[in-house]
Amino acid sequence: MKILLAVDGSKYSHWAARWLARLPFKEAPRVTVLHVVDLAALMEPVRLSPLAALTYGRLMRQELQRSLRAADRLTARMAAQLAAQWPRTKALVLRGDPAEQILARAKREGADLILVGARGVSDIRGFLLGSVSLKVATYAPCPVLVVKTRRPKVGKWLLAVDGSPSSEEAMRWMKSRWQPKGLRGTVLYAWDYPLPPRPARLPLQMVEERYAGPLRRAGFDASVRVDVGHAAEEIVGTARRTRADLVVVGSRGLTGLKRIWLGGVSHKVVKYSPCSVLVVR
Repeated sequence: MKILLAVDGSKYSHWAARWLARLPFKEAPRVTVLHVVDLAALMEPVRLSPLAALTYGRLMRQELQRSLRAADRLTARMAAQLAAQWPRTKALVLRGDPAEQILARAKREGADLILVGARGVSDIRGFLLGSVSLKVATYAPCPVLVVKTRRPKVGKWLLAVDGSPSSEEAMRWMKSRWQPKGLRGTVLYAWDYPLPPRPARLPLQMVEERYAGPLRRAGFDASVRVDVGHAAEEIVGTARRTRADLVVVGSRGLTGLKRIWLGGVSHKVVKYSPCSVLVVR
């Protein structure tokens, strides 16, 4: 399993590193700790006179070298800390747009998972990793874990499903990647259609057969919940009420006249969930 941990030196990226060290993987992953030096912060803000441009350029080259040295120290330190848990860990520093470089590197390495902090500030000037994490969660070629809390715990999970192939992929990802011992949680189906289900037990039976049953047979402690209401609101509300450590959602659900998750439900869950969110594709 290949994991890409995107860091920026903020407390949120340190939280993501702590989460990575505690995730209950079945097999030890290969980890790349990646920091992207944001070159956009070093561009000329306005058109300058030739003399001012020379001065500005010299200062920005010095700032770039300082940022690269700081990035090398940051990634080396975090990689060394993670290596105590996952020995196959390496550090990497790239230049460019953070979201684009994270996505490109994940594709190049064939990453199975990306971890990002929910929000952070770069060491050059204030870009919010919040926008980066949303872009990565939306466009990544693999699952993305957006870490939003300090406490690295996955004991209580919430799997939000809608009957789509994406939801089944999320369930299969949990089964294939995680050790189930000590993990308990809820499979949630939010019925947000105008008319009630007929028969009334139809959603409950579907969730039992397609999600909760397979998880239980794999060793997970799984309960079932069916609520009526807007999907994103029900997921966020249930995560808060159950004090879930992690919400797991598919990247996109039913399309057409039914529902679109990407940019809709999963996007809102990433933004408003009180806990960390794993978006599986």
